Amino acid sequence: MARKRRMLSLLLLEDHEHLGNVGDVVEVKPGYAHNYLMPGGIACPVTPDSLRLVERAKVRAGEERRVRAARILDLAKRLESFSLTFEERASEEGHLFGSVGPADIVGALAAQQIEIDEKKILLEHHLKELGIFNVPIRIDADKTVEIRVWVVEPGT
Repeated sequence: MARKRRMLSLLLLEDHEHLGNVGDVVEVKPGYAHNYLMPGGIACPVTPDSLRLVERAKVRAGEERRVRAARILDLAKRLESFSLTFEERASEEGHLFGSVGPADIVGALAAQQIEIDEKKILLEHHLKELGIFNVPIRIDADKTVEIRVWVVEPGT
């Protein structure tokens, strides 16, 4: 006999990347609700009082979305024509003795006063050869920008 999964209906008090926006009613597993969403103030049980509370939260969330969208647009414009150069030692065939990975890219961007989370660098694998690479960076759920990464030998 199949076991029936119990789900809880919650009202979102904050925008959540994977669940929805403020005011949405979502169905989640009880453990996720009790251990993460409700203690974090992200969601609450659906009640008449919570529905009134959400109306105020919707106004605040709308303003936060506008500010975030402006920040994302500004960051996208800065990154569109951006390029980084890494000087790395390589063999005669052009294979690097090390590699250039997301942490290296984040560090180079931080030196240029651009703060990006390492998880947002969408490299399939570390760069292990000399060359020019287009590296995608996800700056928002629906916005990805590519930067150009040059991997060259020192002194060239």
